[in-house]
Amino acid sequence: GLLILAWAVLSLFFPVYVLPSPAEVFSGLGEYMEPRFLRDLLLSLYRILTGFGLAFIIAILLAVPLHRSPLGRYLSATLQAFQILPAITVGVILVIIFGIGSMPPIGLAFLMTLPVLLLNTMQALENSSSQLDEYLTSIKADEHTRFRYLFKPALVRASKSNLIIGFGLAIKIVVMGEFIGSQDGLGYLLNRARLVFSMREVFFYLVILLLITLAFQVLVNLLFAGPLRRYSYD
Repeated sequence: GLLILAWAVLSLFFPVYVLPSPAEVFSGLGEYMEPRFLRDLLLSLYRILTGFGLAFIIAILLAVPLHRSPLGRYLSATLQAFQILPAITVGVILVIIFGIGSMPPIGLAFLMTLPVLLLNTMQALENSSSQLDEYLTSIKADEHTRFRYLFKPALVRASKSNLIIGFGLAIKIVVMGEFIGSQDGLGYLLNRARLVFSMREVFFYLVILLLITLAFQVLVNLLFAGPLRRYSYD
């Protein structure tokens, strides 16, 4: 609500072709909600969920063995260095390799979100209870017991931040990938509207992306307020 209010106030000081008001954007819903938009929306969601989903799963699978090995410490520095690479440069390379289509945005989302999720998960394992770790070591607990009582709760807690941070990051990266190497998807529609300077349409697509992000965050919070509540920091 505050965001829409600020948007409405700022729109009073700019012409409509620079910053249209919320009312002007929402008045064109019928014009933008065409079959092409719905198809591109579903295609973008598929790319976001595929790239982000692969990164999320692989980060969980790699975090425990890497956390417990010397390789993990060296890999952490490499992953942090990889994050400084411009996403647009990686996207161009993927377009050269795979061509125009879904692979560049999916691959870009995977490559750019995996380091963030993996580092966050490994950090959560580092911060797991040291007292519990010492106790399990003292009683010579087996690997299954250590995973159940030490690593599993830490992984579930890390998953909450991974879901929220990673999904939001994946949306931005997939849109960028569709700018670079696709002829469909919300990123393509956004770029097309920008090129013809249709700012009402540009802001409509931005609002859609914001609503998708908020809806996903609501689902994650409901999940951790219900079935996974005992693992939540809250």
